[in-house]
Amino acid sequence: MPRPASVPLATRATRDPGWRRDALVLAVAAVLVRLPALLSARHLGFDDGVYGSSVVAMRHGGAPFRDVFSSQGPLHLPLLYVFDLLGLRTLDAPRLATVAAGVVVTLAVYTAARELTDRTGALLAAGLALTSGTLLWTTGPITSDGIAEAFGSLAVAVALGYRRSPSPGRAVAIGLLAGAAVSTKSLLVGPAVVVAWLLVLAGRRRLHAVLVPGIAAALLLALALPWGLRDVYDQSVRYHLDKTGRRDPLANARKTASTFGDRDLPILVAGALALLFGWRRRRDGGDRRAPGAAPRSGGSGVPDRLTEGSRPIALWLVLVIAVVVLQDPMWRNHMAHLIPPAALLVGVHRPPWRALAIAAIVVVPYALVHLRPVIWPEPYRGRAATVVQALRDLPEGAWAISDEPGLVWRAGRRTPAHLVDASRLRIEADAESLRVTPRVVAAAAAEPQVCALVVWSERYSGHRWRDHEMEPELAERYRAFEDDLPGLLAGAGYEVARRWDAEHVLYLKPGCDPSTSAAAAGPGDRAPGAARPLRSPG
Repeated sequence: MPRPASVPLATRATRDPGWRRDALVLAVAAVLVRLPALLSARHLGFDDGVYGSSVVAMRHGGAPFRDVFSSQGPLHLPLLYVFDLLGLRTLDAPRLATVAAGVVVTLAVYTAARELTDRTGALLAAGLALTSGTLLWTTGPITSDGIAEAFGSLAVAVALGYRRSPSPGRAVAIGLLAGAAVSTKSLLVGPAVVVAWLLVLAGRRRLHAVLVPGIAAALLLALALPWGLRDVYDQSVRYHLDKTGRRDPLANARKTASTFGDRDLPILVAGALALLFGWRRRRDGGDRRAPGAAPRSGGSGVPDRLTEGSRPIALWLVLVIAVVVLQDPMWRNHMAHLIPPAALLVGVHRPPWRALAIAAIVVVPYALVHLRPVIWPEPYRGRAATVVQALRDLPEGAWAISDEPGLVWRAGRRTPAHLVDASRLRIEADAESLRVTPRVVAAAAAEPQVCALVVWSERYSGHRWRDHEMEPELAERYRAFEDDLPGLLAGAGYEVARRWDAEHVLYLKPGCDPSTSAAAAGPGDRAPGAARPLRSPG
């Protein structure tokens, strides 16, 4: 008689030799599917270039927040620095952090699913997470979302184990993981942290319920103190809050749907099948619980009702959807936080394998075509290849600036530490200490060690001001780049080496000699006359 899929199976999950075999296979597969992104010769997305350039600045003495602009929490850049050291500071080494995050997310989903359902459902959930296009885009290239979600997912997995067998050790681990998640990317990992804490709260151990947020807050404070609390707040919190208020939930919902269609159609279809067959089972009077799902806790309080069975996972998904839809601005990378709870729910409420197999025949080829840029990246071609080669041909020790910093990073060049992030929010920032203007860019370009500047978008070309829905003040800031930056660069000795169009221009400084710069010869990564450019006034 076959063993029923039930809670005892989940309680023995981590002691089962099969668990270890599954974990090993899943970890190896997670690494292999990310190898092309790890070794890609080009930068894969804007964030990949920003954080790659940030790590190069840190290699030469730049400190996060004080020197290197850091829009994420106080753990993010130091963690990239550690993995850069582990990777022997090669060009691709910073990406090791996100590849490791991809492995952790996969194993966290599998571990959580073993607490909720049987091995088959757990493998399905982990497989969906392992191959998720959204997670591949955030745990192959360098991003903060992938690393933060690794901590958040693992916190939920440990909390589900705590629900089964409460212990001080698990409570401490949940607190540390929650603190690490918030210290990497605060708002978007909030749902995972809340769900993990609710699972502890339902255990009715008051000390543990206090311990989790206390440890998390203490870790955040300890990680922020070395860089200065005010600088950490300004760059990782205030910077993101300044321009909120123009939220468009409908536009965000449309972007979410299109992203899932392009990157995660398998999860979308599997979820639809799970809902369909779940509805049919309920209509036919079958068991309302999925095979292997944890039983009801029997408690009557709100935490008990929210944390019984697979309800905490459903709550997790609902909270993430709310946060993503209300984000301003909302980027596709943010949707990585939807994948673990969605994959878990499909694993717990899995549809028949025959239906999944038929759907896979249709959707997998479509998904592979859309994921080709990350699972089989091509080298630079055309004008991007021309620019990267021109940067590589600069004199030894030369630096370069670009509004697409990945071009500079993949050319093996350094960017001034305060300009590693060239996102539009730097131009739109309310705080003058964080704002990038044509004069800030030109002043950095005038330094002796900076020999090239690459305009590669509407940011430094200034063409974004043509957006008729933009506030007049912001339009003027962008228009200043179009009107003033070329003249300022000419005054700093630059000439146009190649112009493809108004938004793609290569400026070079003839006779540039980085050896005349004391900064190029000395420690650290600050341009002369621009020490601590991010230090808050006062």
